[in-house]
Amino acid sequence: MPRCKNIVYGGGGIGDLGGGGASDIRLIGGEYGNFSSLKSRIIVAGAGAGSDTFGIGGPGGGLIGMNASNNKSTGGTQTQGGYGIVNGTFGFGGGFHAERDGSGSGGGGYFGGGSSIAYRNEGGGGGSSYISGHPGCISVLENSTSQNEIYFSQENNPSIHYSGIRFIKTLMIDGSSEMMSPYNKMESHGHFGNGFIKITRFSCNAVSCNCLFRNYYQFNIILISVFILM
Repeated sequence: MPRCKNIVYGGGGIGDLGGGGASDIRLIGGEYGNFSSLKSRIIVAGAGAGSDTFGIGGPGGGLIGMNASNNKSTGGTQTQGGYGIVNGTFGFGGGFHAERDGSGSGGGGYFGGGSSIAYRNEGGGGGSSYISGHPGCISVLENSTSQNEIYFSQENNPSIHYSGIRFIKTLMIDGSSEMMSPYNKMESHGHFGNGFIKITRFSCNAVSCNCLFRNYYQFNIILISVFILM
């Protein structure tokens, strides 16, 4: 199996067989791992983990990332990273740093998956996904300051990002399920290849407002598709 040594992007776990990187939409730019930027994410599509000889990495999940095929690592959840030799964290898959004879690393995500609990030739766990306002998602609070100090909203169904931005009528498809590709072709399981975000704007009829100055507002519907890697 070809090796992808120490390559990491989008929070995929570093190591002999790196995990896939998550795709996200966030309100604050900067380095991927900057904590203020990480916690500003309002949509996250979890990524699949690295595979190795004796274990297939878990696909990117919906609310919970998928475990490795042999359950020797677990996927990220809405509140913690997956379990492994190196656990996943907020935004990052766990990475086992051996350059040779390591194992598959965890996929990036809202919370990343863990690297395998076995030291050699096993798969990692997939990352979890998040959409502000989506049923079952749990939002982090603005007063979270670091990986060691993360606080969660007590609101549920829906749990809304601290920015107040939320999405309605959402659909979250995990990487083990069929989904449309970015090119409108059905993919058998998840999405192969690079991460992809597709934003489509639909203009609708202008709507008038019965306010004092009778202002005239143009409303647009925005459809956002974020593709979860398997």
